[in-house]
Amino acid sequence: MARFSFVLIVTACLGMFNSVVFSQDDATSGGTIRGTITDVTEARNPIEGVEVKIVAQNGKEHTTKTDANGEYKRANLPAGRYLINIHKRGYNKRLGKPVIVVNSGDHFVPLRMGKKGNDANRWTEGLLRHVTESMGERYNLDKPVVEALHQSILEALNTVLEQINRDVSEFATTGKEGSIGLLDGLFAHPDCRAAFTKYLTEAQLQDYIDFIKTLRRRDQQAVAQQITAWLDQELDLTADQRKSVEQLILDTAENESFPSAISMLETDLQEALNLLQYELEVSLDGIVSQAQSKVWKGLVNTGKTGTHNGVVPSILESQLWQLTEAKLEAHTELLGELDENASRRLTVAIKGTVQQYFETRDKDAETMFRKVEAALMGLVEAGEMKREQAVEELSDMRRDLGNEEGVIRRQLPRSDIIRHPLYQQAIKDVLSEDAFKQYKEIRTEKAFFHLQVLRNLVVTCLGTQLIFDDAQRKQVVMTASQLMTPLLNENVARRMFYQLLQQTDRKSLSPWQQEMVTFMLGGVEHEFRERMEKK
Repeated sequence: MARFSFVLIVTACLGMFNSVVFSQDDATSGGTIRGTITDVTEARNPIEGVEVKIVAQNGKEHTTKTDANGEYKRANLPAGRYLINIHKRGYNKRLGKPVIVVNSGDHFVPLRMGKKGNDANRWTEGLLRHVTESMGERYNLDKPVVEALHQSILEALNTVLEQINRDVSEFATTGKEGSIGLLDGLFAHPDCRAAFTKYLTEAQLQDYIDFIKTLRRRDQQAVAQQITAWLDQELDLTADQRKSVEQLILDTAENESFPSAISMLETDLQEALNLLQYELEVSLDGIVSQAQSKVWKGLVNTGKTGTHNGVVPSILESQLWQLTEAKLEAHTELLGELDENASRRLTVAIKGTVQQYFETRDKDAETMFRKVEAALMGLVEAGEMKREQAVEELSDMRRDLGNEEGVIRRQLPRSDIIRHPLYQQAIKDVLSEDAFKQYKEIRTEKAFFHLQVLRNLVVTCLGTQLIFDDAQRKQVVMTASQLMTPLLNENVARRMFYQLLQQTDRKSLSPWQQEMVTFMLGGVEHEFRERMEKK
């Protein structure tokens, strides 16, 4: 399904993009990675002299460069997982696509890079203007002092960039973190730090550094919560398990592969699973039950086959069947201890539910499409949604449901299978009235948890990028508290982020923050128009 490129929109000014390509761990003789790197114009002109670093999981680097035709090649790579970074001064780094490297394989990985314009400098100056003005308010500095502080930081930054021959986007300590990554780079460099201490006391500077650290901690917590919520949807975690899993993920926050909150808007379930399993190396052993572990391993193994928006191109039907049964078995554990008759009844219900699920999914898909179509058109008629946005969502949904011949493709079982009437009726039949009430309360609590996590994620994405102070964050939290889960199940985080951008009260924002919100919204609208023209 086509994605809203919110991460690209937010970080386009800085151009902080890493080209990341993964392959799976396996064996001995190796294969080849090659490709072409071109610009983002319609002509796709080749780019010469791009540095291509292919980094193995053990940290070993294989480096090459593109030739005059924009081509690169690295042979004899041992089969395994790699991180590919591409870089050329004056160009934005780009994010690649997953690739599976196998022994004797020849893997073609084309990439594109856009030239950096003046946006980076404009973004940097606006960010620093916002930071120095907020420092002025925070520490009661006079306007002339604030202006002098701003100029001092800009001059120091420009001097340092000339000395090290790097772009501002490369100066950030952690490019994926955007604003706070750049500020960390400033605070860490002696010359830039000295520019701050000309007009701030050490105590004031440390206070602001601590404020930025708080933003980062919120960002990391939002990531851990979002991934935990995804796992909860698939594994049906208990409240205690959610806390343990969230802390387990947070414990990996210093790992260089740990994502930023804004990057979660471009991450799907399978990518998150791969991140946990292969990059952060998180193990759920000792936390999840045997049934939950079956689901976890089934999803991870599915990832080895490769998916696109939940579509599994080659996985056997029997594997999907087993995974679906495991999901229902894990959900059944929420019911607590059951007697032999109840357990037997639910086992039969699970098998019947899975059979009906696979028999009726084609009809269900079309019915669901018609319901969503009617709902979206109602929003258009009420003036609550633009027609092109509704058409875009429906086109994406139709594309996900089937291929060009109209054949429904194999898909991972959705978490909403637990709502299947056959399964739910069996639960109601085997539980007492009080026990069924408790079960419904658990499901209600889970739904509220997922909604709150989603709201917190989008607030944190905006707050981290725009360096919200406490008052601004509080106001945006109030706005987000009115947001509901979008009608479509796909891309819900990005869609809710878009809702938040639309509804954010700009009166409390600085000029730079207002400009950034406008820029992000404009980028989304531009994407809508481009996609409509292509259809």
